[in-house]
Amino acid sequence: MLYTRVILNSTDNLDDILKKLGASKKSDFAFYDLIYLNKDGSSITDDTLKVRVYKHNEWNSKAVLVIRKKAEMINGAKEDKFLVREEFDMESEALNFVDENFKDSFDYKFKLEKSGEEYQNENLRIWVEDIENMGISIEFGSEKQEYIEDAIMLFDVKERLTISVPEYLYNKLKGE
Repeated sequence: MLYTRVILNSTDNLDDILKKLGASKKSDFAFYDLIYLNKDGSSITDDTLKVRVYKHNEWNSKAVLVIRKKAEMINGAKEDKFLVREEFDMESEALNFVDENFKDSFDYKFKLEKSGEEYQNENLRIWVEDIENMGISIEFGSEKQEYIEDAIMLFDVKERLTISVPEYLYNKLKGE
């Protein structure tokens, strides 16, 4: 699946646009990610390691995930390649797993908090998210880039991200 994220100027007419797209609400969620930086200097987009702790979700997963993935940018969208995806019942178990498997190659850098809602129509998955220190953004997921592009045109877009949210926020925290 291809993914594209945009930051919005405004959420005016958001409900109307989702209705126009024929997107119905599927779930809501809230979580935080503990973001780790690769010691070899890879960008966070190129090599992401995170511990995701759900405060609330309606997805079929345990309460805590450890995810390591690489993102490939393809024509303005990204495709994620998962290298590790482990599920845990408790945050302490996940942190022990990270310490045992990644302490020599990754350092913890910051916490990223998100809450939002997931919508879906026949061609798109749409996540409307409020991300701490970033504001409201939308991530579109589809098997075809054209569906994403058509949907983006309907929104009041401030910026289209070409890097991952963790890298975007890390750069912002560093003052870049």
